[in-house]
Amino acid sequence: MSALAASTEGLGIVVALPAEARSLGARGVCAGACTRWRQGWMSVSGMGSDNAMRAAERLLACGVRTLASWGVAGALDARLAAGDVLVPERIRYCDDEPDGFTADPAASAYVARQLSGSLHVYRGVLWSSTRAVASSNDKRRLAERTGAIAVDMEAAAVAAVAARARLPFIAVKAICDPCTREIPPRIARAVDDNGGVSLAMLSALAFGGPATWRAARLLARDFASARQALATAAQLLAVRA
Repeated sequence: MSALAASTEGLGIVVALPAEARSLGARGVCAGACTRWRQGWMSVSGMGSDNAMRAAERLLACGVRTLASWGVAGALDARLAAGDVLVPERIRYCDDEPDGFTADPAASAYVARQLSGSLHVYRGVLWSSTRAVASSNDKRRLAERTGAIAVDMEAAAVAAVAARARLPFIAVKAICDPCTREIPPRIARAVDDNGGVSLAMLSALAFGGPATWRAARLLARDFASARQALATAAQLLAVRA
């Protein structure tokens, strides 16, 4: 039986955004923080692979025995809707590394079983990108090239730290935008590392016009669906702070 299936004791969870951390019951946390929860540790990293790697390394220093990447992802497959959950079998990040990182099979299967009664759960390949994939055309091309069904920016970095430390790795990703969703460049460029509303974001919203305003509303709605799915997953897996 996997470490997660037997117990969540010693589980270290990397979460990119404070808003995602709230799905685990953590309040008032910011990037760079390590927070104790009942049976393990959580680290809020900020967006991107470099931040995620540093967060995972902080968790190693806390003595965790399993590493997890928890948060949202964008769909690359038309079957996936906002609020669906991907428990990936494999995380890819580079065309020259077709195998990428394999998520712990037993732990991932356990998580998928626990969630599937209450959420729409998918298995498959997650692609970790170095940048936001904002347009539907870019998403389509990425899916065709890689075989991935969703994309994030942090999971591969956490998986790499787990592999170096010879620890099990899992990921739980709630879909926050369907593959047909267009994220206006103004918004994609303006999001800060904490996913917050920066001055650039306020400017983008103020001067973007009706199309940008509509896109922002849809993104907020879809992100709320993803965060609710993560909160449900946290309750089902008993990983709330």
